[in-house]
Amino acid sequence: MSDQEEESPRQDEFGQRIIKLKELTPLEKEYFEKARQRHKENIYKDQIVQGRKFEGVAFISKPAEIIFKDFDVGKPHTIIMQLTNVSYTFNSFKILPLPEAVRDFFELIYTPPGRVSAGMSCPITVRFTPQLNDDIDVQLQCQAETGPFQIHILCTSKKAIAKVEQPVIDFGKVILGEDSTLILKIQNLGALDTDVIIRSAKGIDLQTIATESVSQKSNRDRPFDEEGILPYLKQLKFQRQHILQGYSMLKIPIQYIPAEVGPFSLPLTLYYENFLHSPPCQIEIRGYCTEVPIYVEKQIYNFQICLFNHIYREKIVFFNRSQNAMKIQIQTPKETKDFFEFNPKLGYIQGNSKFEIWVKFNAERQLQTICQRFFKDNVIDVPFKLIGADQKMPVPFNIVAQMTMATLQITPARLDFGKLFDGQGAKRAITFENLSDLPQELAIYPLPKEISITTDLVPLRLLPKQKFTTDIIYRTQKVIGISDRQDEGILKCKIVSGTISTKEIRIPYTCEISKCPLEFSGIKFDIPVQQIEEKYSTTIDIKNISQRDIIIEFFLPFYELCGLKMAPMVQQIQRDQLIQVHLEYDSFFKKLGAYTLQELKEKYENDPNNNFELRLKIRYEEEERKKREQEELKKEEEMAAKGKGAKKEVKKDQKKPEKLTKAQQQQQEEEERRQAELEKLKQEEERLKREEFEKQFDSAKELRNLGGILVEFNKPEDLNYSQHYSWLIPCYFKYTDMPDNAKQVIYLQISTVTVQKSLLLSKTIIDFGEVAVGIRQTKELTVFNQTPFKAELKMQMLPISCGFTILNALRTIEPSNKKSLIVQFQPTEDQPFEETLQLYCDHAAVSAKLKGIGVRPEVKVVPENGLISVGGVVLGEYTERTFKITNVSNFPIKFQLISKARGVQNSCGTEVFQFIPQEAIVNAQQEITCKVIFKPDRVSDKFYDLISVYVPNQKSEKRVFIWGYCYNRQAYVNVYQPYNLIPQINEINKKIEFPFDQLKLKDEEKVYTYLNNKIMLEFEKLKEEDNSRKIVIGSCKLLDPKMEKPVNYEVILSKDEKYFVCDNQKGAIQPGNEVVITFTFKPPQPDQFIASIEALKKIGQWKETKIELKISGGFLKPGVQDNLSYELILKAFINQI
Repeated sequence: MSDQEEESPRQDEFGQRIIKLKELTPLEKEYFEKARQRHKENIYKDQIVQGRKFEGVAFISKPAEIIFKDFDVGKPHTIIMQLTNVSYTFNSFKILPLPEAVRDFFELIYTPPGRVSAGMSCPITVRFTPQLNDDIDVQLQCQAETGPFQIHILCTSKKAIAKVEQPVIDFGKVILGEDSTLILKIQNLGALDTDVIIRSAKGIDLQTIATESVSQKSNRDRPFDEEGILPYLKQLKFQRQHILQGYSMLKIPIQYIPAEVGPFSLPLTLYYENFLHSPPCQIEIRGYCTEVPIYVEKQIYNFQICLFNHIYREKIVFFNRSQNAMKIQIQTPKETKDFFEFNPKLGYIQGNSKFEIWVKFNAERQLQTICQRFFKDNVIDVPFKLIGADQKMPVPFNIVAQMTMATLQITPARLDFGKLFDGQGAKRAITFENLSDLPQELAIYPLPKEISITTDLVPLRLLPKQKFTTDIIYRTQKVIGISDRQDEGILKCKIVSGTISTKEIRIPYTCEISKCPLEFSGIKFDIPVQQIEEKYSTTIDIKNISQRDIIIEFFLPFYELCGLKMAPMVQQIQRDQLIQVHLEYDSFFKKLGAYTLQELKEKYENDPNNNFELRLKIRYEEEERKKREQEELKKEEEMAAKGKGAKKEVKKDQKKPEKLTKAQQQQQEEEERRQAELEKLKQEEERLKREEFEKQFDSAKELRNLGGILVEFNKPEDLNYSQHYSWLIPCYFKYTDMPDNAKQVIYLQISTVTVQKSLLLSKTIIDFGEVAVGIRQTKELTVFNQTPFKAELKMQMLPISCGFTILNALRTIEPSNKKSLIVQFQPTEDQPFEETLQLYCDHAAVSAKLKGIGVRPEVKVVPENGLISVGGVVLGEYTERTFKITNVSNFPIKFQLISKARGVQNSCGTEVFQFIPQEAIVNAQQEITCKVIFKPDRVSDKFYDLISVYVPNQKSEKRVFIWGYCYNRQAYVNVYQPYNLIPQINEINKKIEFPFDQLKLKDEEKVYTYLNNKIMLEFEKLKEEDNSRKIVIGSCKLLDPKMEKPVNYEVILSKDEKYFVCDNQKGAIQPGNEVVITFTFKPPQPDQFIASIEALKKIGQWKETKIELKISGGFLKPGVQDNLSYELILKAFINQI
C-alpha cells in the first residue's frame, strides 16, 4: 500500500468498525460524578408525619420468606405473597430484577398498585419453574420511597440429608458374660432414599476385615487390620448396611457382648450414598466390663451438714452381680462404735439382687474428741468395709459429714429508737449473721402495731455464713392526753436451722416519745403512679403550734436520683402560722450507678449556680483579671511613651530557639514514646480499677445511705417495667433563738412509682391561644390505651374558676383502643389561664397542660388623640372627614358608634354629624374607615359630638370628639380655643340652648358677624407668663371650587399703641385654611421706688385698646355685604399708679 493511501479503520472479530470514544476531561468526570451522586440521593426521601420520622422497612411480606421446598425440575410452583405498607402514610414500591443467573426461572405476577395507603396490601404471585436441579438462595430486591428492602427466596431440590441423633453409644458398665443392646438412630431430613454403610474410622469395609482375617492372615505385605479393630468387632453384633427412607428414622440395634474386663471404645464411620448432602458421620461405641460381683452403690455417703447433738439416718445399698447368694458383714473402726450403728450388721445378699443396710449416726458433742483422727476442718471422714464370704477383696466405702452448730448472731442486741415526735417514725438497721454451715430461717412474729420490717421475705432465709441487714421501723401512735412517754417492748424472733432445729430469741426495744412543735398535713405521701415524662405536684401544709418562731430546712437527694423538688427549702414559721410547701415530682427512670454520685457531685461543685463558694471564687478571679489587664495596659502605655528605641531593645533580647541535633531529636522522640506508653498503661490500670469498682458496687446499700429504697418489676426493656422508690426526706428545724447545734429532725416519707408509657395523649400541651372573655372554644384530645388491660379513665377535678372544662363523660378504654375528650375553654377574665389536666386509671396516669389567654377586645382609633376638626362650612353646604378604627385583637369584633354628648342641633331634627358606617364588624388585625358628614342647617360655632366606639367587653373605651362651625359666608372669625385633649362629658354635657332661645336671639347674633362684631380679648391680671391672646380667621371649603375666593383680612393698630402687638396684621387665606393671629401684651417697666413700697403693690389700672379688623372677599350669598368690620377690644391690667 502506498504512502498516499489512507489507513483502513480498525475492526473487531466480527468485522464491525471499532469506534473509539473520546475520553472525558477531568471537569466532565467531576460533573458526571456529581450528577450521579444527586441522582442517588434523590432516589429515596424521608417520610415525616406529625413530627415523627419513619425508620425501618416500609413494606412487610407475608410470608416473610418465599420457600419452594423439594421442587421437581420442569414443574411450575406457585406462591402468593401479600406485600403490606407498614409506614406512616402513603408509599409505593418497585420490584427490581432478580440476578441474571436465576431471572428466567421466576415470574412475578401482580398489578402495580401505585401509591399504597398505610396498612394496605398488594398480592404478588411468584411462579417458579426450575430448569436445573440446584438450590437457589437469592434476595428479591425492592425499592420503596423511604428506602430499599429485600425478600428472601429459597428453593431446595430433593435430596437425602442424614442426621445421627446421638453419635456416642455408651453401654455403661456391663458385667463380664452378659450382654447389652442399644439402638443407633439415624434420621433422614430429606425426601430421597439413601444407603447407609457402617465402616471403620478410616473407611475400610467391616465385612472385608472379617473375611480377610482368615484368608490373608499370613500375608505380611498387606495387613488386613491396620487399625486393630478386629478384637472390638468380635464383641459387637449389628448389621453393616441399611436403606434409609426419605423423611424417616432408621433404628439399628447394636449388641455389646464384652469379652474382656476393661473399657471398650470403637470409633466407626457412617457412609451415605448421597454424600453431597450427607457427609460421612463419625460415631463411637463405648462400654465398660466389670467383674466384681458385689459392690456398693456409692463409694462415699455424704451426710452433708450435720448439727451436733442430733441423730441422722442413711440407707446404704449393696449389689450382687453374680447369680449366687453371698454372706456379707460390715467392719467398723473401734472409735466409732458409740456413734455409728448399722442395722443389720450381718446378712445374706441374694444373686443379682441388692441388700439395704441402715446406718444411724449419733452426732454427740464428744464425737469431735473421740474421733479426732477422722476430723479435718470440721469434716469427719470415716472409712468402713464390707466383707463377702466368697470374695477376697472387700468393698470399701466412706461416711462423710460436715459438723456445725446452729448459731445466729443478731446485732445490735437491743434496739433504741431514740427520741421521736408524735406521728413520726424511726428506722434502725439490724443485722442477722448466720454463723452456722446450715441455712437458717427466721421470722419476727407477732409484730407490735408500732413495728414494721422493710423486708418482704417472711420467713427470712439466710445461707451459711451470710449476713443480712434490714431496717426495723417504729411509728409512733398518738395517745390522747399524753404528750411525753416511754415505750418499751420485746420482739420475738423464731429461728429454724435446716429442718430439725428450732429456737426463739428475744430482742428488746425502747423509744422516747414527745410532742412535735410542727404539725404537718401528712408525714407519708404516696404519689400516684406516673408515666415517664409526666409531672405531679402537691402541697404540704406545715403549722407552727408552739409559742416561738421556728426555722425549717429540707434536704433532698440529687434531683437526677429522686426527681423531687420542694419550694421553699428553707422557711421561717412564726408562731401559730401556717405555710405551704410545694412538692413537685418529675417522672423518669432513675438508676444509681457506681460513679453516679461522683459525677453529680462534680457537676454541682463545678456549677456556679449551685455552688456559692465557687461563684465567689469566680467573681474574685474576674476582678483580679481586670486589675491585671489594667496594669498591663498602663505598662504598655508607659512603654509606648518612651519611644521606639525601647521596643527595639526588647526585640534584641529575644532569643531564637536552638536547633536540636539528630541524636537529641531521637532522644526526645524516644522520651515522648515512653511517656505515651506510660499514659496508656495508666489508662488501662484506671479502666481495670473502674471495672472492679463497678463489680463490687452495692447500689441498694448506697441508695439506703441516701434515704431511698428501690424496687423494680420486670426488665427495663419490657412494657410492664416499673420503678418503685421510697425516700425519707429529713426536715431539720430549730427555734430561731436557739443555736445551730440545737436543731431537731423529722422525716417525711415520699413514695413514687414510675412506669412505661401505656396511656398516651395525642397532645401534651393544648394551647387555645387568645380567646375573648365569655367566648367558648373547644379542642379535641385523644387518649390511647396501649396496655393489654382495660383502662377505667378518671380525672382530677379542675378548679371551677380555671376556665377549662371536659364536656363529655369519661369511659372505659378497651386494650389497644382510644377515646376522644372534648376540652372547652371559656375565660372569665382578661388574663392568662394555665392548668394541668390529670387523667389516670388503675395502672397508669398521664397529664396534659391546658393553656389559654382570656383577652378583651381592643380597638385603635386614628387619629390617636381622637380629635377631629371638620372646620367651617357655609350654610346650606356640607363637608366630610374620615377616621380609622383598627382591630388590634386576634379575633373579629363588632363595634357601634354611640353619641355621649352633643352641641347645637339642627332645627329640622336631622343629625348634624352623620357616620358611615354607624356599626360594623372588623376582622382580626384589620381596619375600617369611617366617614363623618358635617351638614348643619343653622349658623353656629357650637357644633360638636363626643362619640364612644362601643365594643362589648372591651378593654378600654375609645372616644372621638368632632367639632365644626357654620356661617353665612365663606369668611369667619372666632376666638382661638383649640382642643388639645378630648373633653370630659361633665365639661360639655351642659345645655347650650333652651326652648324659645331662638325667639330671643338669632343664630347670627351668637357668632361673630355683622350683627355681633365686637370681640373682647382680656388678659389675666398680673400674670406675665400669660400675656398673649389669639383669634382665628378662616375660609370655608365649598363644594364647588369655582365659587371659592380667597379671604382678605387686615388688623389696624393705632400708631401710638405701646402696650399691644399683633404678629400678623394683613394677609390672604385660601379656601379650607385658617390663620391664627396673636396679640401680645407688653406692660411698661414698673418704677423701682414704687415697687419697693409694700402698700402700693398690686395697685394699678385696667387699660383697654380698640383695634379694627377688616374682612373682605370669599363667597357671599346674595344680599350680603362684602366688607365686614370687627371691633377687637384688648383689655389688660397695668401695675402702676
